[in-house]
Amino acid sequence: MKSNDIIRLSIFIITEYYKNNLHPFFEHLSDDIVWIGPARGQYIQGKKKLIQTFAMEKHSLTFTMGDIRARYMPLNNHIKEVVLHYDVCTHYPDGNTITHDQWLHYTWRDKKVREAQKAEYQPEIVCLHISNAWPYDERDVIYPVHYESISSVVPLLSKPEHYVTVKTTDRCIHRIAASHILYAETVKHSAKLRIHTESETITVNDTLSAFEKKYPELFLRIHSGYLLNPAHVTDIRRFAVALSDGTELPIPEKKYTRIKKQILREAAEDKP
Repeated sequence: MKSNDIIRLSIFIITEYYKNNLHPFFEHLSDDIVWIGPARGQYIQGKKKLIQTFAMEKHSLTFTMGDIRARYMPLNNHIKEVVLHYDVCTHYPDGNTITHDQWLHYTWRDKKVREAQKAEYQPEIVCLHISNAWPYDERDVIYPVHYESISSVVPLLSKPEHYVTVKTTDRCIHRIAASHILYAETVKHSAKLRIHTESETITVNDTLSAFEKKYPELFLRIHSGYLLNPAHVTDIRRFAVALSDGTELPIPEKKYTRIKKQILREAAEDKP
């Protein structure tokens, strides 16, 4: 598989996993899979044993994932590694939530299969290492059900509805909640753009026009060089708009009236 395909598959498996849909995860396990879990001492080898262990897990937990960063590391033509980094929140039936800064390390191997008298390769996971170790509670099987003794409680987090996926100049892939993005701007004299989020700025191998076409319902073009997230607009005046982090972006005079009406209309639609 190509690098982007294996990264997207890695992201798909973990996002489905945290929707309590384990089928894509099980489907891609090798028979000799090594699974290293997030708690100390969690080590399971073999697909059959791993599936049996998960079958023992009984819980009523739900999960929310944050933005995902992915890095691809090919070892050779048939062995690839993907490292994902994200926040995952565990929501408990009593309304409490705990959050962890989690790393997930996949080792993928191409498995040779024969179809219609020709050899093809299908990816399978030979090692999966989850890193955010907390003390293991003997009452738990896979998930930290008994959270009182392992983590402080934080408020329930809302679930972002939309994500964007971009490839950065350092060859990482980011899966970012659209609600976290303030604005995007063109990097002059290049086919790149900068995406400004609430916590960081990343440089992406893409053009502003291409990015706008991918996510037309999420962002508003206010200038030849800027797209913004209307949800972060705090003020609009002649001829500029202010965002929630204090940034001010210019609006061309000829577009000002139309853009102002559009921003105000979207703000009105977002109100409960």
